[in-house]
Amino acid sequence: MDELEDMELNRILSSFSCEQDEDIEVFLRERAVKFEQLSKSCTYLAFDQDQLQKGYESLAVYGYISVALKVLSVPDYTSNRVRKELDGLSAKIHGTRIDDFPCYLIGQLARSSSVPKDSITGKQLVDFAFDVISAAVNAVGGRYVMIECHDDEKLVGFYRQNGFFEIARIPDKDKPMVQMVCKIIQ
Repeated sequence: MDELEDMELNRILSSFSCEQDEDIEVFLRERAVKFEQLSKSCTYLAFDQDQLQKGYESLAVYGYISVALKVLSVPDYTSNRVRKELDGLSAKIHGTRIDDFPCYLIGQLARSSSVPKDSITGKQLVDFAFDVISAAVNAVGGRYVMIECHDDEKLVGFYRQNGFFEIARIPDKDKPMVQMVCKIIQ
């Protein structure tokens, strides 16, 4: 990228704000490009269609998603029924329980606080993420999508409404997290 493109990208990314969680802003502005360069994740931006037609000068990020690959390591207390469902065939390999499952990770999913609330919904962003993941599934396969979100009743409820179910809670003194998964329907 040349310096002008870099400045324009920074201006566009800085149009995004998230009043609920500063980490979401920091990821987009400071780490998303580096994660792309390292092939750790891919970030997709959502824009207003009318703004796209007007050109880059007025472009603002309405929302974004970041998608990556991750291994889901289930806790010991996870039932064999759930393990078999996650694997698709069995809960064990050669008599040993399967503990790790490859998944697609929606690492970030957020709507900008600086745009009208009715301009883009969380459901639209989830659908956008599943559209991106579907292309990967068609190329290489995959059974589940996972998220790791703050242990917040409203946030966990949002993901439940969008087909995710809880697998584990990750204790942390500052910000406990909840791991949730959703089966990919093709």
